[in-house]
Amino acid sequence: MMGVQGVINALKNLGALFRLQKKKRKNPGGAMARGAAPAFTSRSASQEPKRLSLPARIKAWFQRSARRKELNRSPVLAAPSKVKPLLLVLVMVAGLLSLAYLAHGPIVRAVADIKFFKIREITISGCRVTTPSLLRELTGVRYQASLLALSPDHIAAILRMHPWIAEAEVKRDWPDVLVIAIREYAPEALIVREGSGGPQFFYLDKSGVVFAPVEPGGELDFPVITGLTGKEDAETLRRESAEALALLKLVRQNNPNLPLQNLSEMHLDQDAGMTIYLADYPFPIYFGKGEIRTKYSRLKRVLEVLYKEAGQGMTIADVVYIRMDYLENKVLVAHSRSG
Repeated sequence: MMGVQGVINALKNLGALFRLQKKKRKNPGGAMARGAAPAFTSRSASQEPKRLSLPARIKAWFQRSARRKELNRSPVLAAPSKVKPLLLVLVMVAGLLSLAYLAHGPIVRAVADIKFFKIREITISGCRVTTPSLLRELTGVRYQASLLALSPDHIAAILRMHPWIAEAEVKRDWPDVLVIAIREYAPEALIVREGSGGPQFFYLDKSGVVFAPVEPGGELDFPVITGLTGKEDAETLRRESAEALALLKLVRQNNPNLPLQNLSEMHLDQDAGMTIYLADYPFPIYFGKGEIRTKYSRLKRVLEVLYKEAGQGMTIADVVYIRMDYLENKVLVAHSRSG
């Protein structure tokens, strides 16, 4: 394997060869190229050539035409003299690139210990559930390590293995700063899935991605999606939970009659569709399938009426169930006493 000094010497030789070729192109050989004056000859009028006969002139014309055709083909024959040096240069460049690739490891090792490239600062952004100290421990990156020797792609891959990290970007800010930026998943709901020890609660993000188990002491203030088997593949889960997540997006507007914290459970059924339960009152609200935005708007108006106790035939405490899918443009509110 060629050493570092050998690679440098080869690059110098290649530069000298390019300069020599350039010099030849600028200064072609011959006296004319060196600036010598052209030679002129003179002759007297008595030395004028004799005028050729018509047949001789025709013959000479054909001979000149044949020579012109031959000259037009001559560059094809002369090309190899110019191609060979170019081909030699290309071969040398390819060889040097191969040597540089092979010598990359020794070169990096040779400069890795230079103090100029020692990591002086590690900046980490995007942490919410995770912490910078946790990420430094996870990647194994230490201060005073060589910024030149580490692999940003490898570090990013390690970070993405953490269940809370959705995206990770790692950059080198030369000469001595490592920049790490992450994006964590944001939980929208809880869902029961099969874990290593049996059924377990997991977090679900707004795209329907299950990303992390709920650990002891973890945040639990999210609606729970029930009714699934817990064994669906990722694509089936996204499809089955799409309407529940669409409703959650609307509820996040935090209407005073239907705030997010009052949405307790969203039960999914293949035949009956979605049923939701409020935290304050245990009665079911049958949403059915489809038209989520329209049904949400109607439910807000129904709850607004039910929460008003004065002047109404019944209050929300009297409700047995609400059917949002009763009839087209109709909502059925069943109650335990007549108004």
